[in-house]
Amino acid sequence: MSTSGAGVDPARWAALSSRLDALLDLPPGQRAPYLDILRGEDPALADELAALLARMAALDGTDFLQAPAVPPAAAADTGAAGMPVGAYTLQRELGRGGMGSVWLARRTDGRYDGQVAIKFLQAALFGHAAGERFGREGRILGRLDHPYIARLLDAGHLGGDGPGAAQPYLVLEYVDGEPIDRWCDRQAPGLEARIRLFLDVLAAVEHAHNRLILHRDLKPSNILVTAAGQVKLLDFGIAKLLDDADDSGVAGELTRRAGQAFTPAYAAPEQRAGGDVTTATDVHALGVLLFRLLAGRLPTEGTTLVGPATADTPALPRLSTAAVRSGDAAVRRLAPALRGDLDTVVAKALKPDPAARYANAAEFAADLRRWLAHEPVQARPDGWAYRSACFLRRHRFGVGATALVLLALAGGGLAAWREAREAQQQQAQAEGLIEFMLGDLPARLKPVGRLDALDAVGERALAYYAAQDPDRLDAASLGRRARALHLLGEIDEQRGRLDDAARRFDEAEAATGALVALHPDDTRHLFEHSQSAYWVGFMARRRGQTAQALAAFERYLALADELVRREPGQLDWQVEQAYAGQNLGVLLLEGGQAAAALKAFQRTLAVWQPLAAARPALELEQANTLGWVAKAQEALQDYDAAAAAQREKLAALAHVPDAARDREVAYLEANAHAELSALQLTRGDAAAALAEARQSDRLSQVLTAEDPDNMLWLSQQAAAGIRHAAALQALGQPDEARRVLRPVAAAMQRLLNEAEPTRHTIVTLQGRWLRLLGELEPGPAAATALDAYLALLDEREAAGQALDAPQTLVAAAAGLTAGDLARRRGDAGRAQAIWTVAARRLQPAVQRRNASAMADHGLLALRLGDLPAAHEALALLRDSAYRHPARQALEAEFAALPVPRP
Repeated sequence: MSTSGAGVDPARWAALSSRLDALLDLPPGQRAPYLDILRGEDPALADELAALLARMAALDGTDFLQAPAVPPAAAADTGAAGMPVGAYTLQRELGRGGMGSVWLARRTDGRYDGQVAIKFLQAALFGHAAGERFGREGRILGRLDHPYIARLLDAGHLGGDGPGAAQPYLVLEYVDGEPIDRWCDRQAPGLEARIRLFLDVLAAVEHAHNRLILHRDLKPSNILVTAAGQVKLLDFGIAKLLDDADDSGVAGELTRRAGQAFTPAYAAPEQRAGGDVTTATDVHALGVLLFRLLAGRLPTEGTTLVGPATADTPALPRLSTAAVRSGDAAVRRLAPALRGDLDTVVAKALKPDPAARYANAAEFAADLRRWLAHEPVQARPDGWAYRSACFLRRHRFGVGATALVLLALAGGGLAAWREAREAQQQQAQAEGLIEFMLGDLPARLKPVGRLDALDAVGERALAYYAAQDPDRLDAASLGRRARALHLLGEIDEQRGRLDDAARRFDEAEAATGALVALHPDDTRHLFEHSQSAYWVGFMARRRGQTAQALAAFERYLALADELVRREPGQLDWQVEQAYAGQNLGVLLLEGGQAAAALKAFQRTLAVWQPLAAARPALELEQANTLGWVAKAQEALQDYDAAAAAQREKLAALAHVPDAARDREVAYLEANAHAELSALQLTRGDAAAALAEARQSDRLSQVLTAEDPDNMLWLSQQAAAGIRHAAALQALGQPDEARRVLRPVAAAMQRLLNEAEPTRHTIVTLQGRWLRLLGELEPGPAAATALDAYLALLDEREAAGQALDAPQTLVAAAAGLTAGDLARRRGDAGRAQAIWTVAARRLQPAVQRRNASAMADHGLLALRLGDLPAAHEALALLRDSAYRHPARQALEAEFAALPVPRP
């Protein structure tokens, strides 16, 4: 039977994979004893593994490493150092394992200077399927964004012929740290410090679990601690996606082939048995890790794990007993405090039965936080004596003064105990439902289109909390309730149930606010509260409730500022501060407060600039903010500054790592050129506007050709086509403008037929398209479409969805053209009515002396017979830098008046 990986029976490969990883993690001198033990159980398997090891040794002995396509399998010497890999140059090997090797590299294309880690795969050993599996690691890491998880920066394949062809690699954040167990051994932190460090690990794993991702190989070498004491979780190479739904079966086959790769000492019994893995599987590895950090040794030390747990498998020692026997004096000093709750918590995490463990990292963390707060842990039997002991620990003073009162009430104790017992059962049921809802249930329901089933589960669970006094809920319950509300709110928002979603997010903000009140010094709860405030603002903005959105975004920014004040060295809080400032700026701009918006954007830019220097990937965010700076300056009629900011945006995008292959960079570049086209038209340079529009159109078409179903990219293509046609129209080329505008119709139909089209699509993009269509093709079809568009806006406003400041300009311009078409078909009354509504919509912008509004206001005034207003508008425009064709149209119409002008 072939052992190339590509031709191995999946079941046989599953058995080989786990043992091979274990062997490759051992020093060469210790591999033979391991094979001898295994040979007693399965001689054929041991022989196959020995053959694979021999093959790997033969490959390492050849000179194929000199070819640039396969640096990863290099020996420990520096033969591959200096080799280019994309935009990077290899420096030295950092380590190797069963699946490949990791190298330190430096970016050398001149865009920025920084070190990264590049991970290669032993593709020659494992065959084509392993390359697919390695590609999955990149997709998995792309879904993870957490301060305690190493970030994915880039991915690619090296070319070449021979055994290294199409060598895959990932470029990862380089973490300069040491394994968490060695760090604890060297630093000898106290017990609470170790628990808090471990809670950071749990936070990272919880982030992955919430995104339906398992790690499946959690161990100290995959968890580094930096010099600043921050943990970083590495290597999702064998992570399993819980929401695989590939009809082709390829993803499932890859999961089966990769499924048995693990480190035996940290693997759960179900992993060693080849059974199904769940979030509880990661919990077992985390339990082993916590045992190691607190006892200084592994719970299975002295045993050889090569198969599943059996009746003969020795019982694991108690945590405190192992600590007493440790050779490390610092660990032995911890032993007394480990007895009791921590013994029980770790034992629960290490239960052989997955159903008896903590269901996920969040539950594990909740019990450890209870221990830190001297509260009863859920892992322990819920007895009266135990709860009393916890109470005494928390409230040593005052207990004696209440003893006589307790004795006097002893007669009613039994009834109170029964009520408490019932309340505990109700709470356990509610919490179980919520954990079920937050676990893998969404993954099971999504492929069959039944996310609505979560409503019933969520409502039943949340009904329990609704009946409770919020002041009596503990931190774990409040956090669980808030997470459930967020999930249900997002589902409601995606399904268009905006009122329900808003209610969910309001309740979630109340829950996270109570969490902060309970633990005011816990920045994690403060961060969760800031996210609740963001969602409340997001929903208010989506519903057109500007005042409520503004208040929520101001809370969001204040909370982000507080996070930075408390932990100024935490870059992730600074990132949050920048996002909060930018959201507030966008809302201010939409509210017509351009000057205040510009200040918010400039403040955000000041946050991004140093962050981008430390994290080059944030150049993308900095570029995005520069685009908003340009929009605010445009609204303030500083067109030169706006154009300069858009060019700065393009320059910033060029510095994003691997910008040439980054599709989001391409999208933002297309957007910047479209905005520059509009600015050039405003400045009166139609030729320059055309050049920018063509560039935007070209970039947008490339994007949509790559992914025709990406609605964001399709929206940008439609916007680019509209800008392109408008520039041609301004240059006096209506036929060419009509030709360019025709494909926009198909794009707009797709965008508007989406289940939930965006406000930008419905109001802004559609309004610009229909106005231009009405001017270039002024027939019945355009008139009907414009009338329907204006009726839709009326309906939205009547429903309380007010137009923001930029949208009113688009709506008024569309009304101007719609009225012209009504007059063209002889319906003067209809035309007057449409123009009157358009003029009303423009009034706030006219009062702010917005140049675009003044131009359309002047044209509307002429149509409505208000010559003084038209003259005033034209006089103001003549004193401005506004040279848009709309101003030219106003001057031409004014000059053609048959009556004396004021």
